Amino acid sequence: MRNRWGTIVAVVMLFTSVAAPAYAVTNRDIQQKKQEIKSVQQKQSSLESKLEQSQQEIERLKAEQKKLDAEIKKLDLAVEETSANIRAKQQNIEETKQQIVALKKEIEEVAARIEQRNELLKERARSLQESGGVVSYLDVLLGAKSFSDFIDRMSAVATIFEADRQIIKEQEADKALKEAKEQQLNDQLVSLQKQLTELQQLKQTLNEQIAAKEKLMAQLKEEQKHEEEKQLALEEEKELLEKQEAAMKSQLQEMIRRQKEQEEARKRALASRGSSEGDGGSLPPVSDGAFMRPANGPITSTFGPRWGEFHYGIDIGKRGASVPVVAAADGYVYRSYYSSSYGNVIFIMHYINGQVYTTVYAHLESRLVGEGQNVSKGQMIGYMGNTGRSFGAHLHFELHRGPWNASKSNAVDPLKYIPF
Repeated sequence: MRNRWGTIVAVVMLFTSVAAPAYAVTNRDIQQKKQEIKSVQQKQSSLESKLEQSQQEIERLKAEQKKLDAEIKKLDLAVEETSANIRAKQQNIEETKQQIVALKKEIEEVAARIEQRNELLKERARSLQESGGVVSYLDVLLGAKSFSDFIDRMSAVATIFEADRQIIKEQEADKALKEAKEQQLNDQLVSLQKQLTELQQLKQTLNEQIAAKEKLMAQLKEEQKHEEEKQLALEEEKELLEKQEAAMKSQLQEMIRRQKEQEEARKRALASRGSSEGDGGSLPPVSDGAFMRPANGPITSTFGPRWGEFHYGIDIGKRGASVPVVAAADGYVYRSYYSSSYGNVIFIMHYINGQVYTTVYAHLESRLVGEGQNVSKGQMIGYMGNTGRSFGAHLHFELHRGPWNASKSNAVDPLKYIPF
């Protein structure tokens, strides 16, 4: 998400003071706090503008998708029509092939007639050769014995002569018919094959166009998905800024009283420590130093590169039915909610030796503290779980030297600050 859209706007500075300062609050402290609130409000205004731009981009992508849907529908109809034409042409080709089979039979019959005539003509040629050459029709007529015989012979000669002419005429007609039919059917078959090839090429072209449109559609959907993810991140960040603004305003009034409340909260935490022993896990011991470990259990994943990405915290494995999670230091709960990525998560702001820190406790099974609540070091705030984008029950713990921001540029290795 960050690689595609760039680093999301850094979240505004958290409290400059969460734990009670050891010194009296000055006008300078108050002015600084007011300036921080103003900075948060400016960034909220910037986020509103980005959210509006993101929504406009989503609407544009949806409109393009709708337009492409209409184009793809047209192409689908064209492909359907082309496919029907191809099937019709194929049917025509099959019918033509059947006609060719029938015509071949007819041509064979014509060829048989031609062959028979050829044999007859060959036989007459042999007779002429045996008789010494040309038959003399005059000799036939003069050989008549009577007038009646002459008439008969004359009729026979005429018949034979006409038969010879008819044979030759039929022979030539059959040969011409055979050649014409064969040429006609060959031309028709070539034409149909050509049309079929053209239609198949058209269908291939249309399919390629559809594939290109579908590829573009998939790209637009992917862009819309990323834009929606960006919008969700901006909305979540906006809500976070609102909570931080409220927290800063509250802290502006609480700076003087904070020290006394921390001491009372520490006493309550010590009193509740014994009651948590029967919950399936014990509270980690409060150690020296600014921070303590937030839960008992082995370190299953450290700070740094992991699976091709960067792991901005450490993971503590769950070893028990109910493993309590405690605040790593005195602080102020400015965010306690369910996140789609972090699951049940708590953000705590700390002010230690003049430096703002932020701790994050993610994938909790349940949260025991709410927003706006002050907590002390070692106070139980929830139970380890497996909510959100989590693989196996564990606590994902982050430590930021400064305010938390979406790019996590302030994240530091907790192992360098906490004695695990």
